[in-house]
Amino acid sequence: MNQTPLQDGTFGEMEKFYQEMKSYCNQQGIPFYLVKLQSLQEGVVEGYLPGQDGWQTLSLPIPDVFYNRIHSRKLEESHSFKLFKTELEERSIPMFNGRFLSKHDVHELLILEDELLPNLPETILFNEKESFLRFIEKHSVIYFKPASGSQGRNICRLTQVAGKWKIEQSGNLQEVHFADTDEKLYETLKRFSRKQSFILQKGISLFETEQRKVDFRILLHRNDLLEWKVSSMVARIGDPGTIVSNLAQGGLMKNGPDFLKEAFDLQDASLIYQKLVRLAKNTAQALVENHDDSFGELGIDLALDTDTHPWIIEVNSKPSKKFQGNYETFRPSVKSIIDFMLALNRENHP
Repeated sequence: MNQTPLQDGTFGEMEKFYQEMKSYCNQQGIPFYLVKLQSLQEGVVEGYLPGQDGWQTLSLPIPDVFYNRIHSRKLEESHSFKLFKTELEERSIPMFNGRFLSKHDVHELLILEDELLPNLPETILFNEKESFLRFIEKHSVIYFKPASGSQGRNICRLTQVAGKWKIEQSGNLQEVHFADTDEKLYETLKRFSRKQSFILQKGISLFETEQRKVDFRILLHRNDLLEWKVSSMVARIGDPGTIVSNLAQGGLMKNGPDFLKEAFDLQDASLIYQKLVRLAKNTAQALVENHDDSFGELGIDLALDTDTHPWIIEVNSKPSKKFQGNYETFRPSVKSIIDFMLALNRENHP
């Protein structure tokens, strides 16, 4: 992790999640503490131990398993993080969810799986003008997204309207621009991207309810048998007129199966649910099989088109831990994460 406690002694929006982790670990008789990025050469780590009076800073033994909750892409790309990973490898200590995922890298991994091809919108990196012009010739609606963005920020929808390109930005309903030619569109997007890495993705005619776009965030965890299981599914319903459905951009959230039962008859709702779950599990498995890093938790965003065909929109290796809903003790994902850590430890010490 890359946080230090706030002035009130908590870890802000992550506090509830960490406290639930602590409670479940206590039940299982497992030590739980938070560790900052540091060298492991001394044989001990500086960590935060939860106590009666908040989090205490102590020197602690090096943990047997690490779950990476670093929230900074910059820090994950730093020399100190690379050194930390090397030290873990030298000590044969497993770490999972070891990095953020780039949208383009994920797409390149998933297109290796033939069975996922019908569910992947065509996607390219935004770079040379020639490939850009070929791409926009094929599609009349395109999404322009940061390759490493999150929470629906800095996304543009590009729509061909009467020979011009209409450019709409996420989070800004009023601001609409037009580009008269393909070349002008390219130059506009080049300025907008400010040398950051962006992707172009074919637009899908998304299923809507009351003119609100809907997609689904499916949270998956690997269990103690290292199989992917669905921990939760929510439907994210965008504000009318917005181009994304992310909660950070004003979207609503509903329980996924409940939403499907409201939107479709019972038999169709059941079939669509099974289709989405199967696709999410296949996506998670494909990522694990084709990626060097280990993953135990993934947030996968899927969407239905107007024919209820499912599409893979995004895969997130650091799903949000904001507290949503009521749990008597702890959310299901807490148990799943700790059980996976125990499975990794068993595998490491047979």
